[in-house]
Amino acid sequence: MNEQKKIQHDEKLFCQQAKFTEEKKQKTELKKLGEQLQAETAKRQAVEARLREKTSELAAILQVVPDLYFRIDGNGTILDYKSGNIESLYIPPGVFQGKRLRESLPTVVGDRFEQAITEVLETEYAVSFKYTLPLSQGNVNFEARLLPLPEQQIIVLIRETSDKVQAALMESDAKFRTIIENAHNIIFALTVEGIFSYVSPNWTDILGHDIAEVQGKSFVPFVHPDDVSICVNYFQRILTTGERQDAIEYRLKHKNGSWRWHTSNSSVIRDANGNVLNFVGICYDTTDRKEAEEALAERARLANFRADVDAALTQSDTIENMMRRCTEALVQHLDAAFARIWTLNKQDNVLELQVSSGIYTHIDGPHRRVPVGQFTIGLIAEEGKPHLTNSVQTDPHVGNKEWAQREGMVAFAGYPLIVEDETVGVIAIFTRQIVTESTFKALEFAAQEIAIGIKRKQAEEALRHSEAKFREIAQREALINRLSSQIRASLDLNYIVETAVKEIRNLFQIDRCTFLWYRQNTDMPYWESVYEAKSSLLPCLLSDRATKAEIELIAAKTLNREIIRIDNMETESDGLGLSTARDFLGDFGFTAFMSLPVHTQSGEIGAFTCGYCNGFRPWLDNEVKLLQAVTDQLAIAIDQAKLYTQSRIAAENAQDKAQQLEAALLELQQTQAQLIQTEKMSSLGQLVAGIAHEINNPVNFIYGNITHAREYIQDLLHLIELYQVHYCPPVPEIQQQIYTIDLEFLKQDLPKILNSMNMGAERIRQIVLSLRNFSRLDEDGMKPVDIHEGLNNTLLLLQNRLKAKPGHPEIQVIQEYGNLPLIVCHAGQMNQVFMNLLTNAIDAIEEVTEENNQCPIPTCPEQLVPSGLVLSGLLLSGAEVAEVAEVAEVNRSRSVSQRRDAPYPIPTIRIRTLIQENYVGVAEKEREAHRI
Repeated sequence: MNEQKKIQHDEKLFCQQAKFTEEKKQKTELKKLGEQLQAETAKRQAVEARLREKTSELAAILQVVPDLYFRIDGNGTILDYKSGNIESLYIPPGVFQGKRLRESLPTVVGDRFEQAITEVLETEYAVSFKYTLPLSQGNVNFEARLLPLPEQQIIVLIRETSDKVQAALMESDAKFRTIIENAHNIIFALTVEGIFSYVSPNWTDILGHDIAEVQGKSFVPFVHPDDVSICVNYFQRILTTGERQDAIEYRLKHKNGSWRWHTSNSSVIRDANGNVLNFVGICYDTTDRKEAEEALAERARLANFRADVDAALTQSDTIENMMRRCTEALVQHLDAAFARIWTLNKQDNVLELQVSSGIYTHIDGPHRRVPVGQFTIGLIAEEGKPHLTNSVQTDPHVGNKEWAQREGMVAFAGYPLIVEDETVGVIAIFTRQIVTESTFKALEFAAQEIAIGIKRKQAEEALRHSEAKFREIAQREALINRLSSQIRASLDLNYIVETAVKEIRNLFQIDRCTFLWYRQNTDMPYWESVYEAKSSLLPCLLSDRATKAEIELIAAKTLNREIIRIDNMETESDGLGLSTARDFLGDFGFTAFMSLPVHTQSGEIGAFTCGYCNGFRPWLDNEVKLLQAVTDQLAIAIDQAKLYTQSRIAAENAQDKAQQLEAALLELQQTQAQLIQTEKMSSLGQLVAGIAHEINNPVNFIYGNITHAREYIQDLLHLIELYQVHYCPPVPEIQQQIYTIDLEFLKQDLPKILNSMNMGAERIRQIVLSLRNFSRLDEDGMKPVDIHEGLNNTLLLLQNRLKAKPGHPEIQVIQEYGNLPLIVCHAGQMNQVFMNLLTNAIDAIEEVTEENNQCPIPTCPEQLVPSGLVLSGLLLSGAEVAEVAEVAEVNRSRSVSQRRDAPYPIPTIRIRTLIQENYVGVAEKEREAHRI
């Protein structure tokens, strides 16, 4: 649980660090772009300021120069001009602009200017010459001086050489000197030997020295020692090439001892023979600009350093690469002689050197392991505070001062790596120059970032190890769960073992995995290979048998429940008795081998073997544990499969017995039902027979005396008629009685009454006879019976249900009897069959009639009362009659008009009898008669 919380905390820290690093990187990039833009803007403003300053100075100089000023190109075309103090010109000044100088002068003078222009362009030296122009006041002498400019341009200065002009020139020189002396730049002149022959008075204001302290002295003492060679080389190039050189930057010493940066341009002054007389130059103070540039460079250097550190933290794949890239960034951007990072081993409370960059890259020196609290590094980790010294020779914390002096070490800076009040290491640098405040702040930034990066990487490493560990556990659990699921799902031992063999080979990436059974219930016990998973290049070993003697080592250890682990067949020592089995395993090409025993509670023995055929293969402990778990599961599976087989056999036996009991119970139930039915029929027959017997006697009495009563009544009526003939008229009393009893009516109705009584008695006699025939108690066993008589007796008993009732029309019975002989059967049972068939038919008709009565005829023309039901096909075969025909549907043969004319058609039961062709149960004599 603690490990999971730690991993979750590290993951949270990692996410926060990634987000912080990304935001910081974006801010750094924006800040860097802003600083670059600011630097470019400042640089541009400085250049523009200098340009404005130079332009102003040049304009001021031109204002006081008395000479006529021209600026021309290489073709002599006038680009700019200033008339100066010369009042008399050869042509008006307004026509100078855009013309060639030659066109503005006489031909001879113009040719001389062309020659001078060519000479200046070729030599890039100043050229002077004199000439005379015929003006209105007479001939005037002029002196022309041509000076080279960049981009093939030339400055032309022309002055008059008369006394008046010389006076004006001196006045202009005085003004020019005043401007120069009051300018912010220093103008100087050097002899060829490097001696100051002139410096402008503002030297004192700018550098603090008096003019007397400078003039007549060499320039070398005033120039920084590191820059003297720059100046010497510069003047040497001017003397050697005679060409203009780019400006140089160097440091001049102020009187207060500080150094000031200056930028200088110089040229040479030559005599008429071209010999160099001296150097003339102008320089101006650029200290502020240089300091600004150095500050900008420092910011850029630190920005690049931070960018490299951020890149190392976010792009490194391992913690070692991350720390190495950070130390390399310290060396590159902070000018460290070497940089190192230690990480804290909490268990041993020791700082361990991880990386070193710079002049020392080894990590195996005396500072490889530094106990916390010892040396400067250990104190930084213990106190959790940084340490900085810019004088390692006097710092008591620095032990080996001789080494520091020999290597020129000047400063040391160390910073603890702390994350959330937890020290994870120390970072330190040695430098050969003073560590500035900005450099120390950069080291602080690096320490914070690196600490977070180390913590994050450590969390990632822990997470990866944890993931790998959990992945191994998950794979192991997955395999065990699959086997357990298969055991629970199928209990098919063959399938389970085969699947386990395949899973193990795929998981371990081995060449062969085999399961063997030890067949011990034989005369010669042997090992049989029953399942294997192998490389397609290896031969199959299934069904191979090996006796115990052939694999004595493997067999003995397996029977003793021991595990065999051979990482390398060639280098394995013989302490295990390997030589006895090496040849056997070598025949199969095994170079590494492992075997685990499988022992079940039922006494069966097997073995799992894993073989590797391509050299060294270490068998890991977790792999052995996994195989042990698999063998345990297989042992359980074997026992469960055996129990399952036994329980299945027992279940099958129990199921057979249950089926037998079920059949016996069904037979008993059928016999019981038959007995109950027989008893019911017997009781019913006895009841019917008793009722029939009780009714039969009085009915016979009535039926037997009705004939005599009819004869007696006929005699009496005949006597009455004789009395009426011979004794007419009768006496009044007799006449009154005749009238009272309506004698004539009695004479007509009395015979009818006797006929009705005779019919009723006959009806009762037939019913009694039908009941007797239906019960057939007096006819035990199978006897020849008239089937038609039984049908008629049954219809007679059901006559009441065939009559019309409210809501039910009369049911018509159509009897289509065939020419049937007497049938040998049980008469009572046969009558019961007829009763059931006819009763079912009547019930079906009544049910359909009730359903149709609920739907009026006009709206449901198709749901009419059935017009006919057929009871057909009585198959008569000996003692049994089978019903082969069912109650039919509505007779659809009637036309629609008949349906409309008869909204309630008469339902009909049709009875048809015939003899089946096989004549089973029919006497041979009757068969012959039927055939004839």
